[in-house]
Amino acid sequence: MGDPEFRSTTAGDEARIGDRWPVLAALMLAAMVIMLDNSVLNVALPTIGSALQAGTAELQWVVTAYSLTFGGLLLTTGNLADRLGRKRVLAVGLSVMAAGSLLVLLAQSATALALIRALIGVGAALAMPSTLSLIYSTFTGAARLKAAGLWSAVTMLGFVVGPVLAGVMLTHLAWQWLFLINVPVAVVAVPVILAVIPESREATGERVDLAGAVLSVGFLAALIYALSSGPDAGWLSLPVLGSFAGAALLLLVFCGRELTAAQPMLDLRQVASRQFAVPAVVEATAFLAVSSVLFIQTQLVQLVLGYTPLQAGLLSLPPVIVMVAGNSLVARLGTRVPARFMIAGGLTVVASGTLLIALWPTSVVAIVAGMSVIMVGVRAALTTVAIEVINALPRERMGMGSALNDTFQEIGGAIGVALLGALLNQAYRSALPADAPASVLASLAAAAADPVWVARAQAAFAHGASVALGAGAALMLLVGLAAALLHRPAPDRPDADAQPPAEGKEAAASAVTADGTVPSHPGQARRDP
Repeated sequence: MGDPEFRSTTAGDEARIGDRWPVLAALMLAAMVIMLDNSVLNVALPTIGSALQAGTAELQWVVTAYSLTFGGLLLTTGNLADRLGRKRVLAVGLSVMAAGSLLVLLAQSATALALIRALIGVGAALAMPSTLSLIYSTFTGAARLKAAGLWSAVTMLGFVVGPVLAGVMLTHLAWQWLFLINVPVAVVAVPVILAVIPESREATGERVDLAGAVLSVGFLAALIYALSSGPDAGWLSLPVLGSFAGAALLLLVFCGRELTAAQPMLDLRQVASRQFAVPAVVEATAFLAVSSVLFIQTQLVQLVLGYTPLQAGLLSLPPVIVMVAGNSLVARLGTRVPARFMIAGGLTVVASGTLLIALWPTSVVAIVAGMSVIMVGVRAALTTVAIEVINALPRERMGMGSALNDTFQEIGGAIGVALLGALLNQAYRSALPADAPASVLASLAAAAADPVWVARAQAAFAHGASVALGAGAALMLLVGLAAALLHRPAPDRPDADAQPPAEGKEAAASAVTADGTVPSHPGQARRDP
């Protein structure tokens, strides 16, 4: 049960936000900064690589460290927020993000920056589940629908504005300023959150599965380390083989823990069903494509084609515009095309866009067109699978299903950057002569300062991008084919579809944001009266 104060709104207040604008503004600000933390980094990768003399493997960690802790802890932090209080956990999360951002000023290496990014990811994992849940617990009726719609629009704004903002800032400021965005947001939002938002919690009595969370993050960290280290250390080297073995062991222990725990973080028996597993894999695969292509194409655009960070940021706008323009068409198709064909078709479109960039990696037209096609395909696939992930679970587990959507997206993105980044790095190194300097082998950014090697390094990087993206396109096609053959949608719930309650209608309206993602934990607040 939610706290009694949430039932104090009158019927007349249900249709308007009224004097609760400070509440909504603080929650939207928190959601936007979490989205910005992801979107501003891609444009800055070449600059960071040059400043910290970081190779491809190290840049992979800078990207994936945030997703690793954010995605790996979402289920646990969502439960923690339910028990300890969503307002309190949100304020702590934003404070952790701000503290981590200040530590960036001390970072002198890519390893230090990756560790700081992991800390910021912990803060984001604490903050994100509470943003939409507090909207659901603070607002009722039509006001809730308006507030959730504004929340979705703001998250989309952060996704769109992030690369352009990064480009503008990098034109005039050092790269560290990108991370300091969190500090003024926390300074403004935390006092407002503590002062004006009533506390919301659930007296469920469920324990937080910290052991499960630690094991899951450890498994992912070991796997990503093995993938990112393979090209440099050698795939048969002891550290790489040991990391793969450690990942396998941690996965086995995690599964054993979750199967025997009285209150597991993840109910493996439920998520192993075909109705759940297929859309979950599709969702992770779609974000694997988006994250890995963004990781590769931002370096192509700046380090191979010579565009500035601002120009690279502006080039990210057309794909988003195309995706938004095709939103209504995709939505109409989703109501008429069988789910498995919608999923397979969406991944085929993603594969087509990825292949387009793979074939012409040094053409800015191909890169922008390919990203546009990818975004439309991801939107088409996620329109179906995001809802089905939730629908495949019992109604009382809808909050977990909603959190799992974010988890799959973040983890899929982290694995994508690690996997395709490793293929890129391996192919790049293989395309260079044996007598290439170690600095050139490690980093295209280092080669850019060497007039003797820059042209050959750029050609090698373009070759590596083609190999990695070609493999990614093949993976998209395979997963799409498997989804078409194996997917069986869960039966519709009569209470959720035939005669949905008011809250269910509002949740459906805001279930998928404009960038194709699913809001964290909308189901948590449905348990509030």
